[in-house]
Amino acid sequence: MSWINAFRIRLNTLAIVLIPVCVAINWGGHTIASTLKLPLFLDSIGTVLGGLLAGPWVGALSGLISNLISSGTVDPIAAPYSLVSVLIGFAAGIAGYLSWQRQRWGWLALYLLVFLVASVASTPLNLALFQGQTGVPFGDAVFAALVKAGLPTWLAAYCGEAVVDLPDKLVTVGVALLVYQGLPNRFRSLFALYRRPQPA
Repeated sequence: MSWINAFRIRLNTLAIVLIPVCVAINWGGHTIASTLKLPLFLDSIGTVLGGLLAGPWVGALSGLISNLISSGTVDPIAAPYSLVSVLIGFAAGIAGYLSWQRQRWGWLALYLLVFLVASVASTPLNLALFQGQTGVPFGDAVFAALVKAGLPTWLAAYCGEAVVDLPDKLVTVGVALLVYQGLPNRFRSLFALYRRPQPA
């Protein structure tokens, strides 16, 4: 299980400098989604990008700090969901360590991993804090319809979250991958210590 090595703390100066950049990306995306009232969150693009470039700790810290800042600015309920952002950062960091971003199948695997982590981790928070609602009208409508149809509340809550996370994490992972692929190879190579050594 070589992916366990991804959790070794490796925070050089470049990785530390990357964190505020990722936080700014997260905050900007979430601000746009909130201002335009989009049926998306767009608060994890920087988290995924940071994880892909510099490992799970950078991804997790970017997500945590972003949620705390958003909680005091654009989204007062963001703080409890810091755990979700931390888990997304770890997931993206493991994928980056395994170089999923370098392979087409890895793009799909990364999307599915981030989607599952976000939807599964958010559901109990939605249930505990908001009776299962997501805060996004489309997701809440799905939740209400499924409860009315007789589904268990926890399952309806998961489905309501999932219908929002499916497109949101597609955009999130897609944009993060586009930015990653658009970076110069010389810049990406500076983060080589955050990826699994390739066999000789």
